[in-house]
Amino acid sequence: MPRAAVLRVSCFNHIIHHRAQLGVYLRLNNVPVPALYGPSADEGAMSASA
Repeated sequence: MPRAAVLRVSCFNHIIHHRAQLGVYLRLNNVPVPALYGPSADEGAMSASA
């Protein structure tokens, strides 16, 4: 991969990693996790379509 692509991918992965850490931190402190990639289970907006 080109150097720019490697840097871009590693930066995105690092940002995603810290976003996940923030979600865990919020859950451990009983704070509702906001919707990051769609509705969160903490928001109660999940549909029961199975």
